[in-house]
Amino acid sequence: MEREFFSRKRNRKKGKIENLYKILGTRSNIGQGRIKEKYIEKLKQFPPETHPEEFQEIRRAYEILRDVNKRKQYDMRRKYGEKLEKIMEEVMSSMSMGEFEKAKELIDYVLEIDPDNIPVRLTQAELFLDMEDTEKFYDVIDRAIEESDVEEKQYIMFIKFTMLYSNGYHDEAFTALEEGKKHITDIKQYHEIRIRTFLSSRDFQHAWEEFKYVLPPINNLTIEDLDMLIRWLNTGIELEKWGDISKIQNYIRKLSKTIVDEEELFILREDLLGEAESYLDVSRYRDADIFMQLAGQIFPRDILIKERRKKIQPIVKLELELERLFKERELIPYIYIKIYKMFVEKYYDSEYYKKFLNSYPHEMMEEMEQMKEDIAYAVFRVKKKYPSLYKEFNEELTELFNKSTEGLNREQRRRLR
Repeated sequence: MEREFFSRKRNRKKGKIENLYKILGTRSNIGQGRIKEKYIEKLKQFPPETHPEEFQEIRRAYEILRDVNKRKQYDMRRKYGEKLEKIMEEVMSSMSMGEFEKAKELIDYVLEIDPDNIPVRLTQAELFLDMEDTEKFYDVIDRAIEESDVEEKQYIMFIKFTMLYSNGYHDEAFTALEEGKKHITDIKQYHEIRIRTFLSSRDFQHAWEEFKYVLPPINNLTIEDLDMLIRWLNTGIELEKWGDISKIQNYIRKLSKTIVDEEELFILREDLLGEAESYLDVSRYRDADIFMQLAGQIFPRDILIKERRKKIQPIVKLELELERLFKERELIPYIYIKIYKMFVEKYYDSEYYKKFLNSYPHEMMEEMEQMKEDIAYAVFRVKKKYPSLYKEFNEELTELFNKSTEGLNREQRRRLR
């Protein structure tokens, strides 16, 4: 029986473009230098340890708005102008409900009034993709690239790539990106968008191969690299590259030593705790502890971090022993499934437990229940080799052992030793 984990990815419904400025509690005319200030204000209102979901939204808004290029790309998509904004909201609503013809008529009307509005034309291109009319999609978006200025060509190329990829046209997306590379002036952002795209589709291996292009040497790290370092660490966790994880942690520790600004240290702490909490939210204790351990090393006097880590470490130990038990070929599978069921019931949320029960191999377990000597031997081995698991579920395992040894003769009992 394969072990399962919930994804941390949360799907967002396609519809109106989110107001990232509102998420940070500000307006679109805010100066670039004040974005970090607003981010820190929001973090203090919604710390990750008590507001994990709000924290993720706040951090995502900050990641886009703090970068001048990403902010401009976002503004291009969002700013339709006051006169046309309500119509475009209706367009987005119609697209989200699959009312494509209605959306097409509204866009045609807007373009009659403002034919040079690039964001509206990009929305028109996206509509054609939703309608699976790729020929018209390419016609609209390539014309937008051709007619835009040098700086805007790059952003529209990135948008073209993202639209194609998010709609399932993966090969076409990368072909378009390579063909349009002549328009791209920011090579680092080129690789960053590839990473974000791969991660959004859970293609962790291809994302992993891109990180070497976006991160500077370890001695040149700045707070601006934190987002990519965290993505790199998360990718390593997903790929179970345990040998590389300590290397990535070392990068983040090295970054922390270069930071002298208290506000930047605050951002580092909250980001590390936010990642840990998001793993705890889906009962991935070992993965949470990777971030909690790192936070504890960087902020050794932080009482909250110490207490949080002290609370999850015993569960991490159980997880590690469960992983070892899962790989045991000497023992009957019955014992792993039985202990894993106890662990899930105790430490995972009810939604995951229900999912687990739906895949529980009832017939196989009933058949193996007759193999009493094998079950008793397995319990005995768990007691010897997996002390944390045995201690945690001592009552249930003792009962299982006693039940399995009922009726065994002296020779059978001797063999258990």
